[in-house]
Amino acid sequence: MQNARLLRLRTMNRAKVLAAAMAAALLPITLLSSLPPAAAADEPIVRDGTTQLRAAASCWEIKQAAPSAPSGIYWLLTPRMPAPEQFFCDQATDGGGWVLIGRGREGWKEIYQGVGTTAQVRTTVTGTGAFTPRQLSATVIDGLLNGQAPDLLTDGFRLRRATSPDGLNWQEARFRVTNMDRWVWTFGAEHRVASFTFGAGNFSGGLTSNFGTDQNFNRVVTSEAAAQNWTKGWAFGSNIRGTADASSHVWSATATAGNARPFTQMYLRPRLTQADITFTPVGDAGTPGFSQRPLPQNGAQPTVWGVTGLANGRGGEMNTEVQDFAQIGNTVFVGGNFRYVQRNAAGLNRVEQSYVAGFNVNTGEWVSTFRPVLNGQVKSLAVLPNGKLAVGGEFTTVNGATAVGVAALDPVSGATDAAWRLQLENRLTGATVQIRGLSVRNGWLYLGGAFTHLTGGTAANPVYARAGARVRVTDATPDAGWNPAFNGTVVAIDAAANGERLYASGYFSMSNNATAYRAAAVRTVAGAPLAPWTWTPSTSSGTDFQLAIQEAGTRVWLGGSQHNLFSFDTQTLARLSGNITKAGGDFQRIAEGGGVVYGGCHCDDWNYSNAFTWSNVGTEWTSADRINLVGAWDAATGGYIPDFNPVLKGRGGYGAWGIFIDSLGKIWTGGDFESSVTASGVNQWSGGFVIFPPRDATAPGTPSGLTATTDGTTDTLSWTASSGSPSVYHVIRGDRVIATTTQTTVQVPALANARYFVRAADAASNYSASTAVAMAPQPAASIQLVQAGAEWKYRFALEAPDPAWRTNGFDDSAWNNGTAPLGWGSPSIATELVAEGTRPLSSHYRKAFTVADPGTVAEVNIVTRADDGVVLYLNGTEVTRVNMPAGTITNNSFATAAPRTTFATANPVRITLPGSALTTGVNVLSAEVHSNFRSTPDHSFELTATAVLKP
Repeated sequence: MQNARLLRLRTMNRAKVLAAAMAAALLPITLLSSLPPAAAADEPIVRDGTTQLRAAASCWEIKQAAPSAPSGIYWLLTPRMPAPEQFFCDQATDGGGWVLIGRGREGWKEIYQGVGTTAQVRTTVTGTGAFTPRQLSATVIDGLLNGQAPDLLTDGFRLRRATSPDGLNWQEARFRVTNMDRWVWTFGAEHRVASFTFGAGNFSGGLTSNFGTDQNFNRVVTSEAAAQNWTKGWAFGSNIRGTADASSHVWSATATAGNARPFTQMYLRPRLTQADITFTPVGDAGTPGFSQRPLPQNGAQPTVWGVTGLANGRGGEMNTEVQDFAQIGNTVFVGGNFRYVQRNAAGLNRVEQSYVAGFNVNTGEWVSTFRPVLNGQVKSLAVLPNGKLAVGGEFTTVNGATAVGVAALDPVSGATDAAWRLQLENRLTGATVQIRGLSVRNGWLYLGGAFTHLTGGTAANPVYARAGARVRVTDATPDAGWNPAFNGTVVAIDAAANGERLYASGYFSMSNNATAYRAAAVRTVAGAPLAPWTWTPSTSSGTDFQLAIQEAGTRVWLGGSQHNLFSFDTQTLARLSGNITKAGGDFQRIAEGGGVVYGGCHCDDWNYSNAFTWSNVGTEWTSADRINLVGAWDAATGGYIPDFNPVLKGRGGYGAWGIFIDSLGKIWTGGDFESSVTASGVNQWSGGFVIFPPRDATAPGTPSGLTATTDGTTDTLSWTASSGSPSVYHVIRGDRVIATTTQTTVQVPALANARYFVRAADAASNYSASTAVAMAPQPAASIQLVQAGAEWKYRFALEAPDPAWRTNGFDDSAWNNGTAPLGWGSPSIATELVAEGTRPLSSHYRKAFTVADPGTVAEVNIVTRADDGVVLYLNGTEVTRVNMPAGTITNNSFATAAPRTTFATANPVRITLPGSALTTGVNVLSAEVHSNFRSTPDHSFELTATAVLKP
């Protein structure tokens, strides 16, 4: 019943809107025929959200167009959305117009991609089946907002929270924030609350992690707590306790745990209408395609092999299992502080292969032929031009021979390259040799770490170079004329692409007696002079250090303590962007590939964009995004890319110390990792490193051969399937998508001179360029004499009507007015026929229209239905009868068949009359509809009439 009422209300609304179009049928045909056809962008469509074609800009627009529209699922579309999609609209609360973006009890997530699917959010909106949180993705929500900043929403964010375990009592809470330029789910971060209300009263202050006026129901807490099993939710104050009962609408892990997590629905109300949005007109050539930017998937590749064990017996963040990667041929080399390679957490096929090992880039299998033996951890790897693998670290022997800090290995066997030998010393008191960074550029291998002297190649005597040096890649001869002379350990280095600088970071503060506080841009000319670079670290504690540095395009990126990742212009070294993380912290590895900068850290909460100090991130930051041990940034703009947000866990939470992009576009991330989550949501063992395959960033091929035909009522489109396994096709008419289908043909309501295009889309939200325009050859010019949903004069009574009721001159002013369809028993009825006492067997209808010059009309096409039987008259002359007996028809004649309304509608009665059947001036269509039996469950009438003009 509820669905029937909903459909009836929507149908009635359509009839009202079409009233103006119906009036046009009363104009002389000679005038109407001179009007230009409507353009596709100007379609006279009610945006009531009932179909994809009628998709509205917002739930608010639907409510404005149809004030009686009930809460339910509707189609919405904005220019920021690729195609119409269905959402749940609350049309009852405070004027309606609210779109549901999330619902659930405990366990809400802060991730950009949301939780579950859009369909799951809209279909189960309340009850115990909705307790498991489902949240729209940030991309979908930004689409619903059409790019509007969430902090500018007039109505802010709305929470509907259960206040009793039985779900009978609810609270309305709303709040606005001051700093959210795009949608994020990180309400546990320091988003500042501009204002809030709990039903009544207006308040301000606090952060989205915790705000309110008491510790009871008038508080919102989004932070985690051990007492609540580290779950997130829209919690009440500390005085409110729930139960762990699976059916409780107010949940707590234990009976004594405060800040109960209630079942909550979250809504937004973007007040968008067609007047507020602009779709881009489509030219004849069609629309361009769209592909996601290349990024790794959030789900890890299933583990094939991993590494484990602390080979040197030391833990801590400077001794993580994996610290660097390099690739030669089909082998990716992994260096660090591990002892074993094995297949799974149980140690399947465990082999002792310490500090460095190789794995096949295609299969992930361990390369068992590569078996070097080192006595200390590997911290850096590099590929030499001769195809050898350079390894740097804390070792002193390799394959049984002395090799302090650096060696070159055969990439197949792991044997030491006897022709390439370099010996390092650290003559500072009590110091040892470390190589923390290697970088190859223009015939030089640059080294950074802790050392003072180098001997190798043709250098017969040790060459002094402190903490930074370079040697010839061919024979390891040190450059005695290039010595940065850092006064502290260098942690990371990167030789600039143009070969003019070596970027270095670490614990130093001077280079050749010039200030170089924790970072330096050293020119590669003789003498190793500095490029001037004065920058401010994220903290002035004096204990800071910088662990990672990497050039990417026109920026150089620097990361370290406390919790900072900054980028600088390579020409001026002026700071261009800033990022600060909170809990956890330091950035310790940076890598770049495909226009994306990846940063590894031991951070596990939020990244604050355009923040520059720790631990107070200030008030100027623009976005707080979830980050978990590794994140991604746009190399050109410096902006955080929230799409990449994997789930990783480590042995000690030390984060990512190695990041590498292999030849297949996969991202290898190394550290102390012990587990990860795959694309299918499965938690798996990960030994030291995790591999993330690239996400689908290739659009399907463009469909071809688009054709369009029309019968004047329906436009039929057909095309040839595209390549690339599309999951759906988008059908574009005018300036927007009006239908989606998995088939290669579709039918849509006809529109004169409509411009059609079709593109292919895949499950990853890539879509092809569209076809070129296709337009249906138009039938002869026509005028709608009687439109669907027209208003009719009608009579429904037991006594017979006046015998003249069919004629043009009959006075029908005493008859009722009603909008078609008229009748009873089906949800499509706009005007219900109601009888007092015995139900009549027949109903009678009249509709007048004016024709100025019948000589211009070739034919009249009439479409009606026989539900159950019908007799039709034009200007008093019978033109057809269907499902009715022969002979004289009386008021009590029974129809000869009893079709249901759905069958009668699907099998319409079509009549074609010559134009000569019309008269100049007023014409009248009359109809009588008869039932097969008095208790028939349904009975209906609808009719359209179209005049086809002569050429």
